[in-house]
Amino acid sequence: MKNAKEIRQSFIDFFVGKEHTFVRSSPVVPNDDPTLMFTNAGMNQFKTIFLGENPKNLKRAVNSQKCMRVSGKHNDLEEVGVDHYHHTFFEMLGNWSFGDYYKKEAIVWAWELLTDVWKLPKDKLYATVYKNDDEAKNIWETLTDIDKTHISKHGEKDNFWEMGETGPCGPCSEIHIDLGVGSCPRENDETHKCGVNGDNCHRFLELWNLVFIQYERQKDGSLKELPAKHIDTGMGFDRVVRVIQGLNSNYDNDLFSPIIKKLEELSGKKYSAGDKTGIPFRVIADHARALTFAITDGVFPSNEGRGYVLRRLLRRAYRYGRQLDFSSPFIYKLIPVVVEMMGEAYPEIKERAEFTASVIKSEEERFDATLETGIEKFNCALENAKKAGKTEICGADVFSLYDTYGFPADLTNLLAQENGFTIDESGFAEEMKIQKERARAARNSAEDDFCADGWKIIVTDGVSEFAGYSQNVVENASVNRYKIINENRALAVFAKTPFYAEMGGQIGDTGSVKNGDFTARVTDTLTWNGMSVSVIESDFSLDDNFFTTSKLTLEIDNCRRAEIRRAHSATHLLQAALTQVLGNHVSQAGSKVESGKIRFDFTHFQAVSKSEIEKVENIVNSWILQNYEIRTDEMGIEEAKASGAKALFGEKYGDRVRVVKMADVSAEFCGGTHAQRTGDIGTFTILSEASVSAGVRRIEAVVGFEALNLHKKQTQILSQISDLLKCARESVPEKIEIMRQKIRTLENELKAANLNAAKDNVERIISSVKNGSKVSFAICNLGETSKEIFVAIHDGVSEAIISKDIKNVAICLIAEVSGAVMIAASADKTANANGILCGDLVKKAAAVVGGGGGGTPLKAQAGGKNPSKIGDAIKELKNLLS
Repeated sequence: MKNAKEIRQSFIDFFVGKEHTFVRSSPVVPNDDPTLMFTNAGMNQFKTIFLGENPKNLKRAVNSQKCMRVSGKHNDLEEVGVDHYHHTFFEMLGNWSFGDYYKKEAIVWAWELLTDVWKLPKDKLYATVYKNDDEAKNIWETLTDIDKTHISKHGEKDNFWEMGETGPCGPCSEIHIDLGVGSCPRENDETHKCGVNGDNCHRFLELWNLVFIQYERQKDGSLKELPAKHIDTGMGFDRVVRVIQGLNSNYDNDLFSPIIKKLEELSGKKYSAGDKTGIPFRVIADHARALTFAITDGVFPSNEGRGYVLRRLLRRAYRYGRQLDFSSPFIYKLIPVVVEMMGEAYPEIKERAEFTASVIKSEEERFDATLETGIEKFNCALENAKKAGKTEICGADVFSLYDTYGFPADLTNLLAQENGFTIDESGFAEEMKIQKERARAARNSAEDDFCADGWKIIVTDGVSEFAGYSQNVVENASVNRYKIINENRALAVFAKTPFYAEMGGQIGDTGSVKNGDFTARVTDTLTWNGMSVSVIESDFSLDDNFFTTSKLTLEIDNCRRAEIRRAHSATHLLQAALTQVLGNHVSQAGSKVESGKIRFDFTHFQAVSKSEIEKVENIVNSWILQNYEIRTDEMGIEEAKASGAKALFGEKYGDRVRVVKMADVSAEFCGGTHAQRTGDIGTFTILSEASVSAGVRRIEAVVGFEALNLHKKQTQILSQISDLLKCARESVPEKIEIMRQKIRTLENELKAANLNAAKDNVERIISSVKNGSKVSFAICNLGETSKEIFVAIHDGVSEAIISKDIKNVAICLIAEVSGAVMIAASADKTANANGILCGDLVKKAAAVVGGGGGGTPLKAQAGGKNPSKIGDAIKELKNLLS
């Protein structure tokens, strides 16, 4: 029986033998497509080719692509692990034709691989085609020996593939396999009929989707023929491994079984695929794999975007770990197993294994406290339902637990059932719907300008050449494609451009586009689907003539670019200095290089001390003063790696790369723009250092004129302070310390005076106690006072009742403190026995002033928002005491 590694390689070898080029997987984080949170299909990295840009003239391709589907329309997170075939991370095997072969070869080769190479039983295979695709149906019938009764036609839902609401699309042909009687849990359901494309039928499993891309969906819903017809196929790797190995579950294949075995070893529990006790094993195994690949490719758990998705995955897995009796971090221990299984095909996870495990362990430790908080939140929701006289926890609370604390609805439902409650599933579904609509609206707004619809293509297969390494101006420029958004805003892809498109952390260039007497502004330049797109704005009406009637002059904002160059070169020096000071574990986890400003995220597991920051800053500035030459060389990727140059994890590099070298200090793969010498940077100043997420720190810094302006401003402020203190600049710290000591002395004297006054008040309050029918009591309005004095008087009263052995007494205090109300009560045990409980007193009085609180029967404190109700609160206390 073939193992997973052999199956993957046999797929690649088969298509390489059909003259396909093997293309390595792109990262799970799409760096050049703002419309995607994660790479969710093999074709993502080829979108630009489908849209008409094919700079490498690629005709045929094959690969195994790393994918994640945990957001948007592909979000089936709650099904992952519950069933046996949904996954967050998965590999997509695929082969492509870009304007080369079409339906005939795609179908015939697919059949050859499945039946001749992998030896799948022909009588178990079925093919579907689009309802009016007679061409594909005829190919199946005449060029393969599939059973003709196993070919069926279907509509748009099942057999018409679309990338999104707009973009490349076309009919498809799917290949299914019949897994046999007993494989569908609904086969005895009278309302269900097992069949291909049946309603949630598990017997007929889709193996491979062959997409015939020939259209481009427009924004108005119409279809436009593409300049060339393409093939895009996709086959879920876990699924086909399961079928070839003759297994009942994806989780039984040799990609997952070693992870599950490790979980058995760690937990001391046995995995059972056939009942609910197997769910935690599958959830954790799936999520451990997803976390490994996403963190390797540069995503870190956080509270926003991709990082938030990762945090939810980790917390979901950790929560399921409780069902296996894990009470401390354990997921990180699974990473070596994932690496062992998949590190050969994806060596990047092997290179970062130790770091990935460290990030996961740190995040697990964080979640321990959050989990307990979530359970407290559940208990509050339970209490709210009880108070409302309901036996159902409302949908908003279920959603809050899900969204904020990572509690899936099934966990909340389980906790509810243990307490004799249910959850409002419809209310939760409505909250989820609202969230998805918000996410969809956000995606649509991001996609509007850059969607495939509306582009006017002048040059098909035009290569956009970046000339900005050596040129600030490009004259006689032509346009490959453009899109007019409104009369004052447009997008353009130039054949040759000096504008650097935002990539690798460096922001995009700005500048101007001139056509005769008309000059428009370039306000940004972005990377979209592998193309450099300039955003153009003007004070005049932009039309087709501006882009097509004559040659254009493109010019960058040179002063701004110079500041960006300084910042980018300083970023390389900063990473080198951090590595020198903190250790070799430091690697870049993200960056933003702006005009004179740097934001640099790096891997490190504790705060960087002030002395370390000072060392880093001094090292960078010493390298700047050394005025090293900054060399940029283009070389083959293997040569670059052998030279010791650092690559950024999560980036996909071509066969040739640019290496930026600064003496023996720094050497990195980098496609950005840089200064000519380190001395051009001018000066470097660190502004701040802070935590971004588990295992990731962030430094913000300024360089060049930004740093000089900062120093100038700081000097001016220091001069103002020295003038106010009437001392020399160098004496300012000493002078301030003397003032601090004086202030501290005065504060202590004031505190002592307040405490003495409080003691006098205590005596007065004790002497004001009057006899009541059951207890003696006093109610004292202290007027406006400070919290410190109020607390001191309250403590003094409580201590006096004990020290003077005052029996059967209750004393209440009330005051206005900083615009709010404070209420306190003290009593002895005899008063308690007679029904006077301090906690009840202050709670009821606080309700009158719009607040709450409590404490023990002997001593309690509360607060409220409405000082105008103090009189009413005093009446309430009198009623309670008398």
